[in-house]
Amino acid sequence: MADKEKKEIFTSPITALSEANQALAESFSAIQEHNLKYAQSVFESTFTLFKDHVASACSLLQQWENQAQKQQGESKVAESYFEYLRAPLMAYEQALEMVETSSKQSLENFQRATESFQTAIEKGQERWQETLSIAQKSTTRA
Repeated sequence: MADKEKKEIFTSPITALSEANQALAESFSAIQEHNLKYAQSVFESTFTLFKDHVASACSLLQQWENQAQKQQGESKVAESYFEYLRAPLMAYEQALEMVETSSKQSLENFQRATESFQTAIEKGQERWQETLSIAQKSTTRA
């Protein structure tokens, strides 16, 4: 009876630690997954908003151009003025495309890092289970 109690004394903390380790690993994985989904949603909504603003500004500029052409014919002053307005929009659109591309790459890198982290957690859990198994076998023999 004393041997059985000793085995339970050693096995109980090991099992509790194993369960705590498992819960912690699952928590980390869930947090990483949540962070990835949040980053993706922020990214997508922000760029959708920016693209909508650029499209609206371009549309408005096109309407002004059409209206000016109807009223004035094709005067060089109006044409120059619209080119002056169009230049920042085009630069903004190009900058937005570059930021979008780099942000997508950053999200992909973050996703790969998350996958690597999850793989490391899984390997750590496997090693922990092996260690736990060895510890339980050694306490069983004792």
